[in-house]
This record gives sequence, C-alpha cells and structure tokens, in this order.
Amino acid sequence: MSENTIDKHLKVKSMPSLCFNKDDFVSNEFSVDKFVSQCRKYASLDTMRDDLNIFHKILCTAMIELLNKDYADFVNLSSNLAGLDKSIKSLTLPLQSLKNEIEETKSNLDCTLLSVTNMFSERASVHCAKVLIHHLLIIEEGLEKINFLNAEDNHNFEDIEILERIAIAFNNVQFHMHKIVDCKNYSIKEEVVSSVAKNLEQQLQAVFLQSLSDDLMHKQNLHKILRIYSYISEESKVEGIFRSSVVRPVMKNLITQNNITKLGLEKVLNDILNFIPSSCNDVLKMTRRTNNDSEIVPGYDFLVNAVWPEIIDAFQYIAPVYLFSLGDPEQFHQNYCSFMKFLDQFEHICGIQSSVSKFREQPSYKEFIQKFNLDVYFQIRFQEIAGRFEHNLFEERLTKEINDTDLPYSLKVTVSLWSCINLCWSDSIYLPFLKKDFWRLTVQLILRYNKYIQCCLKNIKEETFELALLIKDVETLMPELKTFFLEIVLKQLECKSFHGTVEAAVEEIVEILNEIPSVASKLIVKILVEKCTSHLKLIASIPQRFRKTNREIPSKPSPYVSLVLTPLTEFSMVTKSVLPAEWCKYCELQVTDEIMKQCVTLMQDVLTSIKKMEDSLKILKRARDKPTQQNVGQFSTGAITDDDKIRRQLAIDVTYFEELILKSGLQVSDLKSFKELKELVTTAERVSGFSSS
Repeated sequence: MSENTIDKHLKVKSMPSLCFNKDDFVSNEFSVDKFVSQCRKYASLDTMRDDLNIFHKILCTAMIELLNKDYADFVNLSSNLAGLDKSIKSLTLPLQSLKNEIEETKSNLDCTLLSVTNMFSERASVHCAKVLIHHLLIIEEGLEKINFLNAEDNHNFEDIEILERIAIAFNNVQFHMHKIVDCKNYSIKEEVVSSVAKNLEQQLQAVFLQSLSDDLMHKQNLHKILRIYSYISEESKVEGIFRSSVVRPVMKNLITQNNITKLGLEKVLNDILNFIPSSCNDVLKMTRRTNNDSEIVPGYDFLVNAVWPEIIDAFQYIAPVYLFSLGDPEQFHQNYCSFMKFLDQFEHICGIQSSVSKFREQPSYKEFIQKFNLDVYFQIRFQEIAGRFEHNLFEERLTKEINDTDLPYSLKVTVSLWSCINLCWSDSIYLPFLKKDFWRLTVQLILRYNKYIQCCLKNIKEETFELALLIKDVETLMPELKTFFLEIVLKQLECKSFHGTVEAAVEEIVEILNEIPSVASKLIVKILVEKCTSHLKLIASIPQRFRKTNREIPSKPSPYVSLVLTPLTEFSMVTKSVLPAEWCKYCELQVTDEIMKQCVTLMQDVLTSIKKMEDSLKILKRARDKPTQQNVGQFSTGAITDDDKIRRQLAIDVTYFEELILKSGLQVSDLKSFKELKELVTTAERVSGFSSS
C-alpha cells in the first residue's frame, strides 16, 4: 500500500512529519527490533514515543469515521440475507436427482464400452491367429516344395533351374519365418529352415565354384548363381566364398616378404592390380553397372568386400613394419607413393563413385592410411632441409659459393636457399598430403633468407664485391621464384583454391626481396664514398704548395684526383660482369655525385680562405700606401699571385675530374653536384683573371 493510499484511507488532509515511515507497519517483513533500530538513527526514544502516540490517535479517528460511514451498508446486508437459506434448500432436491441420473448413465456407458473393447480384443486375437496359421501354412507349403524339388529322382544338383526354384521358395519361407517369431513352434521351424538353408548353401557353393572356371557353359551359369544368392539376400556369403577360394590363395603366394625384397614393393602392387582383371573380370562384369552388355545383378561389390580385405590381411600376415618405418625417409617416401598410386588405381578399377565411397569408409582402409605417420615424416624432412639451410647461415657474412654449380647464383646462402626450396617440392621428398606444411616451410625459408641478409648488411664494412653478388643474386632470384611458384608449386598443390593464395604470397615475397638490392646498393655507395673521399683531404693542402713557394703556374692536375676515383673504377671493373647494368650505373652516379658534393664543400672552403686573405691584404696595403685612386685592385700591376695559382690548380683538377668521369661512361649532365663544382671554379678563375678556357 503506497503512501498516498494510506493517507487517503485515513482521511487525513495533511499527515504530520513523523520520525518513521508509516508504510513499514503494513510490510510483510515488519519487525519491531528492526523498526526501533532504524528509528533510533533519526530520532530519540522520546520523539519516537510521541510520534507513535500521534499516529495511534490518527488511526483511531480514521477507524471511527470508517465505521460511521459504512454502518448503513452493514445493516442493509443483514436484512437482504433473510430467507436466503430456504431458497437454497429448495434447490437441493432437484440437483441431487439430476446427479443420480448422470451417475447411472455413466455406469451404463462404461459397461457397454468394456463389452465392446473385449469383443474387439477377441476379434484381433482371432485375426492374429488366422494370420499366424496363414504364415505357417505357407512355410509348410514352401518346405514341402523344397523337399519335393530335392527328392526328384532325376534331380541333378548342378541344375541351375532347379536351384533357382529352390532359392525362390526358400526366400518366400524366410520372409514368412520373420512373421512368426513370437510363435511357440518357431524354434522347431527354425531348425528345419536352417537345415534347408545349409543344404542349399552347400549346393550353391559347389555350383558357384564350378561356374568360376573358364568353361563357357559355366560362365553362363555364373550370372544365374549370383542372381540366386541375391534372391536369398546372401550376397556377403558368395563374396566370402570368392575371397577364400579365389583371392586368398593368390594373395598368399604374391604378397610375401621374399617377393617384396626381391621384386620390389611397386612390382608386387602392380601384380595385385593385374590379378583383378585376370581373375575377377567375370564377377565384376556381372555385378557392376559399368557394363551395358548384360543384365546386372545388384547388391555385390567384390572388390571392396572380397579383394581389398584379403590384400590387407595378406600384408598384415607378413607384418611389414619396415614398409611404414621412418628410419629411411627416402624408402618411406617410395613406399608411401607406391601405396597411394596403388590405391588410386584400385579406386579407378572400382568404377563407380558409390563403390569408391564405400571403399574409403572401410575401417581397414583408414587403419592402413594411418600407418603412414606423415607428421613424423615431415618433421624429419623439416630438420633435414631447415638444418641444411641453417648450417650455411652460421656466419653472418656474405660468402661466395666455392663449389661449381649450374645455378645462376653466386652467394652460398642463395645457392642453399634455392636448393632447399627445390627439395621441398621435389618428387623424392614432397607428398601431396603435406602440401600445407611444405608450403609453410618454403615461405619460412625465404623469410629466414631475408632476415639473414638484413643481419649481414648490418655487419658489412668493406665487402663491396659481395654486395654486388647479393644484388645480382636477388635480381635473379625474384623472377625465378615467381616462375617456380606459378609453374612447379601450383602443379604440385593440385588445388585451384590455392592459386590466389600462391599469387598473393609471390607478390608479397617479391616485394620483401625487392628491398634488398636497394639497401645493398646504398651500402656500396657508402663504402665507396668513404674510400674515395679519403683522398679529398689533400685539397686543403693545395694552398700550402703555392704560398711563398714561387712555383710556376700549374698546368697538371693534382695527384689526388686520380686517387679519388680509383676505388670506384676498380669496383666497376671487378663487378662489371656481375652487377646488373642499371645497378652498376646507379652506384657510379651516386658515388660520383657524393664525391663532387664533398669537392664543392672543400674547394669552397679553400676559395673562401684565400678570398679572406686577399681582402685582409688589400686593407693592409691601403692603410700603408693610402692610395688616392679608389678601387685599386690586387691585380692592378698584372702579376700572377699565389692565390691565382691556387684557383688555377683547382680549375685544372675539376677539368681532370670531368675527363675521368667521361671515360667511365657517365655523363656530367647527370651530376648536379659537378655542375655546381664547375661553376664554382669557373667563377674563381674569372676573379683571378684567367680565361675560362
């Protein structure tokens, strides 16, 4: 009850403020102790007592008002109920009479229903008895007919027509025998039928074995005898007879350890496949739907139910553990491939998809496949291939391959990578079942190669020739990998769904490897620049050769010029037959351009130094001579100074640089720094008074 409802019920216009919640009294979980403890938090005991007294008075007042209001209704209620008990009593007798009639009718209906149910049950029992008698009569007639056919004086047990009639009669007897399982005489009849079945089976078995001969008449009877077995639903028995009488002797003589050792596993498996068309051709033609020349007898599968189990049993009998041993991975690979080829050919002989599916669902087939532990085989191959590759990565430096190979690669690590990748997909190692594992290993080898190269590049100091070999190897490797993946790997995968994955992986791998030549070429440039520019420090010594030495005007280039470009020239000559032309030109341009940049800086420093000295001398001379004529230059007398000789020497050096650059096959127009250098020395010559020529 909400607060508004209580207030309305108490008819109080405004409730006074109390130290407790009045709704607590109507709660189902009201507790005095809890109420007092809660109120003590907000008020004292005196205040609580006063508020309770106030609330008590309000309740009393509200109760009196409620009684006064509803008093008239209470009085009217008692007056309205007067005489009601007499009316209710008058209705009791008719209702009781109606109840008795309903109970009597219900009892009559129950008796009638029980009688009808008993009659129907009796009728059903009679019908079941009639049906049972009918089945028994048919069984008796069938047995009599079979006995009659067996008891004929002129009966020949090899007469297919009589056996077929017996089989049809026996099949009918079997059908009706299933209908009398609950009969008391079933066990007796079952013994009789079993005796008949055993006799019929012996006769059919003898005729079946005779029909397997090469005689034309017996071959004609084979189709009939198979149909007879089909009539009596004993296809598995004739398959068992064929297995034990035809297949087993051949397999025991063929699948022996001596034959496998002497002839080889593949030869033995081929002989097994040759046995099928030679000895099983007749029964296969008559039982498989691939043959359209004669009527097919359904329900048989001699290959799956007779030939295959005997093959497996023969292999298990000689216990060929060595055939599945991983001690020799190469032999294991040969055995596995031979067996897989055999299974594929066996499935092809099965002919129809339903037979192949049934063959693959055989427990013996699955157990046979599981004997080849391919996971362990891959681990062995992984250790061989990855271990071989890692052995060549022992030292983190690029090494040229010493042994002569037909491969277009020069570095030992690249030769090893290509060899290991080819091993992964070679016919002597790769297995289709492990295609994902070998694909993963291939990618891992390439990524490991890239990681190794990156580590080597960090440790290289002066091995420019090895860097050139690296660029050549990677430039050769990238298209070779792409071709190898798209032609060899996709062919081995034999799965169209992998095509997109392989193409995407190839693009990503090429993109990763494509960064190596760029990094290597920059490293070559850095090493060559360091070697070449080590001689440029002699530029700073040129002023010392001419100051106060009274040397003649220079006409020959400085010795350092030829020394500067010697490392680059030697590199070009050594790597000309190795490094691709575009990368060779790139290195020459970058090295030469960097040399010219440093030449600009060093020569600029020399020219700036002599310019400052000239300016200082001008100031001293003016202070000493106090010339009256303004703008009197250093060269007013026309004499060649030491500074002029220095400028001239720098110009000759730059001209010689240009000659050497042109001899190397480069164009000075491609060198931005050389243009700047040329302009620098040309300007300096004009200042000194020398002609630009």
